Amino acid sequence: MKQLKILVVDDKKVIGDFFNLTLGYYGHHISVVHDLPNTLEALRSDNFDIAFIDIMMPCHDGVEVLKEVKAISPGLAVVMMSGYTIEEKREHCARLGAVGCLKKPFEVDDIRHVIKEAIGQDI
Repeated sequence: MKQLKILVVDDKKVIGDFFNLTLGYYGHHISVVHDLPNTLEALRSDNFDIAFIDIMMPCHDGVEVLKEVKAISPGLAVVMMSGYTIEEKREHCARLGAVGCLKKPFEVDDIRHVIKEAIGQDI
């Protein structure tokens, strides 16, 4: 099994910790950033297999982050995350190239499923 490079963009530390504890356990490399400038820096310095981006963050709207991510890495599989029911934003993200959306709170099986759907790899 290939070790994945996973980018997590979320303002809440607990989300990054969850990815590190669950997917990091399987040997995947997890990079956690909390804002747009650090997201862009991470994308310029590394090649990721998949990214998870929170839709609702205090400093930057997730849609704005998605646009910037796709401008730098158009082929990157991006999954949006949200604890809110915001269908309009989810649909907008899909039109911008997001391959899915996880509803918070989620379980490791939810992440595994969306990675399999997005990039065709079991973790």
